[in-house]
Amino acid sequence: MASDESDDSHERSDPEKADHYRHGGGTDEIVFAVEDGRVLAIREYPTVAAFERAVGDAEFVGVHEGVADLPGVEAFEGEETRE
Repeated sequence: MASDESDDSHERSDPEKADHYRHGGGTDEIVFAVEDGRVLAIREYPTVAAFERAVGDAEFVGVHEGVADLPGVEAFEGEETRE
């Protein structure tokens, strides 16, 4: 796993894959991909309540089939964590 130490080797205004940001309230955001000027990021909220507050005014548009078809977390665990 990548280190969480700060890396000032690139401009903060230019997001790169694996950039890790910590928001107030304990939410983490990690850049997954940058392509054609768009940024795909993954957010982890510290609680379900924090997630519900964050999406409270967003429109729910359904289930994203591309993500729903991905295997569960257990498929990505190393052998040492399965024992």
